[in-house]
Amino acid sequence: MTACLVATTAAGILLAWEGIAQDLANRLFWTAFILASGNGVFMIMNLVFGDLGRDVFGTQRHSPPIDPAFADRLKKAKEYREGESQTKAG
Repeated sequence: MTACLVATTAAGILLAWEGIAQDLANRLFWTAFILASGNGVFMIMNLVFGDLGRDVFGTQRHSPPIDPAFADRLKKAKEYREGESQTKAG
């Protein structure tokens, strides 16, 4: 949707400064409008039926397993950060 907004803004500026023809500007506007509309419809359908599909079909989103070595480093970093904040506060 951001790309569509950028394209239509650029087309509007170029059209205002007579950098492109009216026909080309219309094609850019309508192409971007169609792409943005399709993207919006897909987003709405995903919001409406995404959770519904999970509830009806019982599918759950699983996060990938964390590497044990990474989990250990993450735990140590959190403990280190908590230790630093306690020494600063004390």
